[in-house]
Amino acid sequence: MTLLIEAPARVNAGSYMRVALGKWASRHAWWMLLVLAMCTVLACYDVRWCVGAIVLYLAALMMLLTLVYFNYAFSPQARWSVMEKTVSLSEQGIHMAFAHPRMNDHYIAWREITRVQLTQSATVLNLNGPVNFVMLPPLTPEQKETFKRLYLNTSV
Repeated sequence: MTLLIEAPARVNAGSYMRVALGKWASRHAWWMLLVLAMCTVLACYDVRWCVGAIVLYLAALMMLLTLVYFNYAFSPQARWSVMEKTVSLSEQGIHMAFAHPRMNDHYIAWREITRVQLTQSATVLNLNGPVNFVMLPPLTPEQKETFKRLYLNTSV
């Protein structure tokens, strides 16, 4: 049993970065809230501390988000997600053949996938590692059923 998603199978960069930022924020929200709580405590002491702390917080947050963007935007998984490709799913795994001549084909074994999210806008495949994920274009209901059968049969 195989499933073929023909070119141009791609996810737009905005969708990819929305998912990446959501994953990053869910992991690091605790320290952002901690800094915000410190700003609140300082505001109780003196309002001037609050203004300075918020300005520093927002400036640091913008620089940090820029670093996060570049970290994810230049990752191999981002290129695999946004480049045009033909995706072939089989019992062994997922094979991506890219349309661009300078991109090498890539293979992902089913055992490398830790979690799958099937949404209306994309198919998110979480890989081994902290924030490694690949996005495939949204699947039709028939493709979703075939994908589920392939993934569940090989991961059990």
